[in-house]
Amino acid sequence: MSRRLTLLCVALAFTLIGTAQAQNELFPNTTELGGAAIQYKDDAVHLVAAYYYSQHNHDSRWLLIEAAVSTEERMTIHRDAIRLITPDGVDVTLATQRRFARDSQRTRLLIQQAATTRHGIGSYFTQRAENFRFFRLPSGPVVSDDFVVDNFRVAGGDLFFESSTGAWENGTYTLVIEHEGMRAAVPIELE
Repeated sequence: MSRRLTLLCVALAFTLIGTAQAQNELFPNTTELGGAAIQYKDDAVHLVAAYYYSQHNHDSRWLLIEAAVSTEERMTIHRDAIRLITPDGVDVTLATQRRFARDSQRTRLLIQQAATTRHGIGSYFTQRAENFRFFRLPSGPVVSDDFVVDNFRVAGGDLFFESSTGAWENGTYTLVIEHEGMRAAVPIELE
């Protein structure tokens, strides 16, 4: 009996190692930080994304991903540099502030429901943290279309994507930040 258990454990270990190697091949420079938190880090950029609420709650129009980013060189990253690629290879840009505000009943509810699953992604950085605000609810703070990052400054905030079908299918999505030759991509697993 113990021999079978040992063989089962060895087989499971090889499966997990194979899965980790496959993920590293598809998404180089990434490290899992938890069940729904992922880090990308190379010589140019450091990105952390968390999606604890959205991992299991994606049957609505809106998807929430918390993100924080810093870079070695000073750069201004515009909201157009951020996108989500679906499992089918379709690019989904960040939702517009107008769409986000127009659907404020749903977006407000999403933010309230996700509050207990927030991940504190800023703790993975040592630089001075600033918030980027691409979205706001009515009577919220002013929004911006870009943020500045460098080796001394990290910017973090919420990213909202809107599904054209009204829901998000299970599967592996890719969050991408791409700007002037710099590219960071992390897997987003919706279950």
